[in-house]
Parts: sequence; structure tokens; C-alpha cells
Amino acid sequence: MHRFASVALLTLAAVPAVASAQSFRVVPPNKYAWAENIGFLNWADAGSPSGSRGAKFFTRPAGGFFRGFVWSENCGWINLGNGAGPYANTNGTNFGVNATGTGQLSGFAWGENIGWINFGGGALATPAQPARIDFVASRLRGYAWGENIGWINLDNAGVFVGLGAGCPCDLNSDGFVDDLDFQIFVVAYDLVLCDDPSMPAGCPADFNGDNAVEDLDFQVFTVAYDAVLCP
Repeated sequence: MHRFASVALLTLAAVPAVASAQSFRVVPPNKYAWAENIGFLNWADAGSPSGSRGAKFFTRPAGGFFRGFVWSENCGWINLGNGAGPYANTNGTNFGVNATGTGQLSGFAWGENIGWINFGGGALATPAQPARIDFVASRLRGYAWGENIGWINLDNAGVFVGLGAGCPCDLNSDGFVDDLDFQIFVVAYDLVLCDDPSMPAGCPADFNGDNAVEDLDFQVFTVAYDAVLCP
């Protein structure tokens, strides 16, 4: 599925706010979780440019879901979900990490070298330590469980995964939203579907997490393009 996209389309007229969904990125330097058996897990820097395939959380009225990858120096990539969430988690094609409206996490991530990681596992511990998003502190808390690696600690006071709005429209990670980012966005907008083989890895221009780059994403981009500087 393709369509024509032109630079002439980029008008900076007022656009309506997009309230149906919101995205959050991992905010460095708070980008690590700790697992006793495999060491630090980097939630932010996956992909090229750096962060384009890092972990992102997308809200929905009844909850939300993660998309992207976590990097472990000792065991490789951990896939949080392909972006077509919320995830059913019934087989190897529809797995991923979901969140309830209150932030409690569930579902599975997959590491090619370590197998499944259960983000609902902490809720089953004694005492219960559910993996969850602390929306007040803007960070992850609790524990996730991997059968082959044991507990992943999201609850450390000093080493934790922080979430924030970041600057998602800075597609080349240079601190600005400018014509270079627009050139990247136009390619994605023309392709539309995140699962198009030609789509840039991680589909970073899908700002609202609906697995497509369309007019709602265009509205988000124009606001950031008008501001130029990342927050």
C-alpha cells in the first residue's frame, strides 16, 4: 500500500489535538533494568539512529502496550512486541507486553537466546511484586520473570527505567525537528503500513502506535516541526 506524499502538504496551520493515544519513550539516563543473572538491560538505545527501535509505551483508553526492543550485553535482543497491541499472547505471533489502565503489566516478551519473559510473573511472587508503570513517578516498578534467567528487577531506586514524552518527531536524533526529519517522515507516510518491508526499522514515525503512519501522525509531526527545538 503506497500513496503520494509531497513537501507541499506540510502546512503549519492549526491542527486539532490528537487525544486518542499518547506515546512515551524511555528517558536516559534512566534506561536500565537489572537482572541478577544477566546484568543490565538497556531499554532506550536500540536501532539506528539510536533509539529508533527502543522501548515505547502507547496508551489506550483501557490501558496500553509496549513496542520495541531491549538490549542485553550478555544475551542479545529482547522483543517487547511488534506494535500491533494490545496483544493477545496466545501464541508466538501475537505476543507482547500490555498494561492495564492503572499501569499493571502483563503479557510476554521474547529473547531469542533466553526465551519468554513473563511481565505478569511478579504478581505471582510471595510477597507479590507486580511489574507496573508508576505514572506518578514516570517509571517502571516491580519484577518480571524469565524461566531461564530468573527475576528482572524494575524496582531499584537508583537503576530504573524512566518514561517520558521525549521528542518522538526528532527522527534522526539530532535535537531538532527540521527538514531532515521531514524527509524521513515523508518516506514513512508514503509507505503507510508499519509492516511494509520498506518501512524504516521500528516504524519510528508511527507516533500514536496504531501500526500505520497516517494523518494522525502527520498532525503530531507538524506541531513538533513548527516548534523546531526538542523540549
